[in-house]
Amino acid sequence: MKEINFYRSQSGKSPVEEFLDDLTAKQAKKVIWVLNMVEEHINVPSKYFKKMVTTDNL
Repeated sequence: MKEINFYRSQSGKSPVEEFLDDLTAKQAKKVIWVLNMVEEHINVPSKYFKKMVTTDNL
């Protein structure tokens, strides 16, 4: 099993956590579900890595 660690700056900020906090409940649920798949499985189908809507600059 893999472990996903989010980047945290020296000042303690985590851009990934801030991004997740700004998502709707439905979007956050999907992202967490995909991250859990990445942690638990060796190969995750690419269809789960599509660009999310309204994330123009990501």
